[in-house]
Formats: sequence, C-alpha cells, structure tokens
Amino acid sequence: MRATVGDERLRGLRRAGTSAGLFLIPAGLATVLVLAAPFALSAYFSVTGWMLTVAGSQGRFVWLGNYVSVLTDRAFWSALGVTLTYTVVGTACEAGLGLMLALIFHQRFAGRGVLRTLMILPMVLTPAVVGMFWKLLYDDNTGVYNYALSLIGLPHVSWLSRSLALSSVILMDVWETSPFFMLVLLAGLQTQDKETVEAARIDGASGRQILLYLTLPHLVPYIAIAAAFRGIAALSEFDKVYMLTYGGPGATTTTMSLLNYKLGFVAFSMGKTSAMSWVIAIITLFVAAPLIAYLIRAPRATGRN
Repeated sequence: MRATVGDERLRGLRRAGTSAGLFLIPAGLATVLVLAAPFALSAYFSVTGWMLTVAGSQGRFVWLGNYVSVLTDRAFWSALGVTLTYTVVGTACEAGLGLMLALIFHQRFAGRGVLRTLMILPMVLTPAVVGMFWKLLYDDNTGVYNYALSLIGLPHVSWLSRSLALSSVILMDVWETSPFFMLVLLAGLQTQDKETVEAARIDGASGRQILLYLTLPHLVPYIAIAAAFRGIAALSEFDKVYMLTYGGPGATTTTMSLLNYKLGFVAFSMGKTSAMSWVIAIITLFVAAPLIAYLIRAPRATGRN
C-alpha cells in the first residue's frame, strides 16, 4: 500500500513538473529569438567579408581575417585606450563622489528627501538627452560654463578641444552616474549593524576611525557590485559620446562602441563590425571577471561569515 501511494505521488509530481515546464516554452522561444539567434548570426557574419555595398558578399568567407584586421588596426587600440580610460577614471570618480553623497544623505537634516530626489534626476535621463544637454553647457560661445567664467573675468575655455574633450566626457558621465553609486551605498549604510557602531563610539572611537575601520569595510561589497555594473556599461558606452563629440576631435573620444558603429554604418563593413563586437564582448568579460569573481568569493553584504 505504501509503495502504491508513493508511486502515485511520484506520478503526480511528474505531471505537475511537465505542466509547469510547458509554461516555460514561450519564454524559452523568446530567449532564443532575442539572444541566441542574433549571437549565432553575429558569429557567422564575423568570419565573412560582408559589405553592405557589395551584393552577395555575406557568403564570402574570410575566416579569421576580420579578427586579424581588427586587432592590427591602430584605430582599435586607440579606441581601447580611450574606453579603458573613460571606464577606470569615470568609475573611480563616481565611486568616490557616490560614497561622499551617501554619507551625507545618510544623516538626518531638513530637506533631505527633496534633495535626494533631485540628486537622482540625472540617472533617469536618457543618455542621448544627457549628451545633448552637456553639449549646450560646453558650447564655446553660449555655454553656461564659459558664461560663468566670463562673469569672474576669466577667458573662455574650449571644453571639447583635443586636450580637454576626454576629460569633459568623463565629467559628463560622473554627473549622470554618481547617483547610482549613491543609491547602492545608501542601501549598504542602512544595513550596517548600528549596535557595533554605537559600541565603537562608547569605546571612544572617533568618527574618522568608525568610517575607516567599520563603515568602509562594510561597504566594500556594495562598491564592488556598483563598480561591476557600471564598468560593464561604460565599456560599451555609445549614446552620450555620440551626441556630445561623435568621437572627436580626431579620435580623442572615440570609444570601442563608437568605432564599431562607424565601421558598420559609415564604412558598411558588416563582417568587420561583427568581429569587433565579439572582441569587445571578450574584453568586457575579461575586465569584469575579477569583480565578478570577488563578488562570488566574498562574504555577502548581509554579514554572513
């Protein structure tokens, strides 16, 4: 009798599992259509000499020729340097500014809610709008920054000149993305053990000591999480840079994604742009891997040992 009841239960579980699996089919098909199929097509085109301006070229195989062409192109290495500078410097500045803002808004003061809401407005704007907005701010003749300089008797600055363009692009990104770090670190501060902090104060620890030896170590996983997300996004940055500088002057602000866009939609070299897409994906994975590995190995932010 027991065996019969057990078998019946097992058959019931199998039927329930089969029924549940049927509901996953639409999601699985959508994933294949949206992700798997484009990946497969991109891999295929990356080994062909497909040019949009040459009929039938999508069937002409060049195998690894596109990858060799990309990796031996000076423009690619220049774009890689620009992208890494933009990512590393921008993320570091955003983490520092985000930490400072999080510490400020963790305190109680009048108008905190309103100011915090205003602080997150930049991150909800469309990146293309951010690029257009900052282009107006940087304008040599009518820009707000040069107008402010003229009010205090200083000469105008060409913010988008060859020597300042990349710094100006990074400044724009810091303005837009620092609120993201602020929100993540605010969440981290709210999970900090208040009893431990209070005990440290009772034992005579200064505010600086509490920050260095309690708060910052507690926030390290949160900083790593935010940096991983932001770093991956920055490595594929396109919208803001396109709207602000179009990669100029020259190639001083040409990121890998922007160079890839020019290859595909200006030079119409679809085979080469597909190969560069895979190179960018591999580089992104390589750069993000240490942070991801740290997040996997490190204790959870909840305090688990």
